[in-house]
Amino acid sequence: MILTSLNVYCDEVVMVFGKSLAPYIIEESNSGVELSIIKEALALEGHELVPVYTQLDRVAFIFDQDKVDASHRYIKKVRQKSSIFYGNVTIEYHDVFFTLHERNIVIESPSDLKGYTLLSFQDANKHYPRWLPEGYKHSQTPSQINQVKLLQLGLVDIVLSDKNIFNYNSELYKLSLDGELKGMRMHIFTSPYKYNPVFKSKKIAQAFNAGLDKLKKSGRYTEIISKTLKADMAITSIVDLTL
Repeated sequence: MILTSLNVYCDEVVMVFGKSLAPYIIEESNSGVELSIIKEALALEGHELVPVYTQLDRVAFIFDQDKVDASHRYIKKVRQKSSIFYGNVTIEYHDVFFTLHERNIVIESPSDLKGYTLLSFQDANKHYPRWLPEGYKHSQTPSQINQVKLLQLGLVDIVLSDKNIFNYNSELYKLSLDGELKGMRMHIFTSPYKYNPVFKSKKIAQAFNAGLDKLKKSGRYTEIISKTLKADMAITSIVDLTL
């Protein structure tokens, strides 16, 4: 079921999104679970989403310019002087470690990572400096499907990735194989991170919140998530360090 707005008049909302974040944001089709939720929430209140894309680390910079109305997130140590209006949480991201089950790698503290090769998304060390200090065998890649490939081939020991992004890319990588994926272990070391879209207009932020509330009450919000986010691919065990 897709809800529709009774408001025929639509104002465009130009929002900047980060690239390479499938299944949350899929630039090629202007889709993805996060983008779809924002688009439908705004549409319910008479606004048309116009997505533009940039590298993830430039999202806050682009938002601070006068070329967009909103951003799907805003992370910046020194915020601009002009007003910023936060929408309610769209979705949660959850970064976790992945290892091959057959390796039986134990991760209980940051010191356990020392000596292993670890591949992460870009700037992961800025998010998790305690877990990824200088001196560890840590490399980064903007191509997140490579995380799956290199782990499956045994060319890296540990991958740090958002679990849904990793699952999405695991499914893509599996299509290139004749057989099945090797079993993997998920190591949960931190809580999910909630992201809020930000707007330059208080009125549009309020409209988004109203539309998001309608999506949730109608069940459409859950429907979008269940259709887009797949079950864990080839995850044979989960270790939760947060318990």
